[in-house]
Amino acid sequence: MNSAVDMPGSRLWAAYLGEMRFEFIKSLRTPAFAVPTLLFPILFYVMFGIFFGSMRGNSQQALYLFATYGVFGAMGPGLFGFGVSLAIEREQGLLTLKQALPQPPGAYLLARAVMAMLFVATISLMLMLVAVSVGNVPLTFSQGIRLFAIDVLGALPFCVIGMWVGSMVSGAASPAIVNVIFLFMAFLSGLWVPLQFMPKVLIDIAPVWPSYHLAQMALSTVGAKSMGTMPGHVGVLAGVTLMFFLLAMRRMHGSGFRLLGAKPKRTLAIASGACVALIGLSMAGVFGAGQATQDGAATTQEASAAASTPAPPAGVAAPDVRELAAFDGGAATAAYGIGWSAAGDDMRGGNSHATQRLVEGGASGSKGALEVTGAVGDAIQYPFAGTMFFPEGPPMQGLIDYSGKKALTFQVRGDGRRYLLMVISGLAVEGIPLMYDFETTRQWQEVRLELAKYPNVDWKRVRAIGIGTMGPVGPFRFQIDDVRLE
Repeated sequence: MNSAVDMPGSRLWAAYLGEMRFEFIKSLRTPAFAVPTLLFPILFYVMFGIFFGSMRGNSQQALYLFATYGVFGAMGPGLFGFGVSLAIEREQGLLTLKQALPQPPGAYLLARAVMAMLFVATISLMLMLVAVSVGNVPLTFSQGIRLFAIDVLGALPFCVIGMWVGSMVSGAASPAIVNVIFLFMAFLSGLWVPLQFMPKVLIDIAPVWPSYHLAQMALSTVGAKSMGTMPGHVGVLAGVTLMFFLLAMRRMHGSGFRLLGAKPKRTLAIASGACVALIGLSMAGVFGAGQATQDGAATTQEASAAASTPAPPAGVAAPDVRELAAFDGGAATAAYGIGWSAAGDDMRGGNSHATQRLVEGGASGSKGALEVTGAVGDAIQYPFAGTMFFPEGPPMQGLIDYSGKKALTFQVRGDGRRYLLMVISGLAVEGIPLMYDFETTRQWQEVRLELAKYPNVDWKRVRAIGIGTMGPVGPFRFQIDDVRLE
């Protein structure tokens, strides 16, 4: 590759900008790349975040998916722009031609990265426009600026991952392989479904994926519940970028190094030094204070600021009582709290309803049980009908601390439907609840929820516990007895 280091400054910048312009226009004129890359994040957000979110009364879903679909949009241009295009051009010998051109150092790779970032910038702006104007997402100007920067700069780790994939696979195989990486990483990072609804093993391995760390940064920025700290996420993403960049250069052997110009070692040293410095600055807390961790404890940065900003208070300590409700006393009361109340979804615009009554013949020969009957409607996307327990009044406002408890158990029998145990917790009333599903039979059986298996639940601030169903549409009937918190 001919050196371009002797070019005048104006010609050098013109060469870089010309290569970027060429790469962007080429990608924009490739419908197979441009159309799905630009439109899919917007269409998915409109469908799931607005039609099934804010338009159905679930503003929390609209906010969550607004942040995560921005990350989804940040992944595609880098993965496909490098993973597929680089594999095809490497196989066709176009990289050899690039090495023979008198380009500035790294112009080819830099232009492709800038192309990806421009696509992400377009996606991010369109998402913000739709979210604010149609989805009624409460986004401030400063939040929008920070989220835009997170999305655009967040494309870089996926550029280098795509570069590494494109250096390994053939052009014919690259679309399928990149699609598998793209979709699996998006799902396992909680971009489509919140992680707390997933099995514990998937929650435990989520920090492996770079998209997880970018998503937590985006969620924190818009004020949604997030995990980890901003410095930690920045450090991981910088480390991933450096690692896959070096792996890709090593995989392409001489071709990759020659793309970096006449002095590839110097370029590599500069890139490596920048990533190492970024990791160091992030660990030093330059990029902001930490966010809430999985168990809701304060991070180191929050602890240092505790004198000026007091930590949110935990709920009232749960009484040292194991048996919460036995339903043998002629009322649907509990050992404490407001007791059990039939609940539907009419407050959210739904048409699901439930009634409850005490019946004779409980579990293990006990005197009575609580029977809940009703019907699930179809007026809203996420219907619910069943019974709710409020451990501390007033309903949905009082908080109770169950962090010292180990398990929630109860006996149940029913009509063979699948039901769910729902736990609503946290400082925000509209937070996404824990939903633990189980199947009923005509015989009494125990349902047991181990609290330690769900670290994302804020057990220090529990608002309500519900047992009921979200569908299918139609009538239902179940009985519960012997509810305990051990």
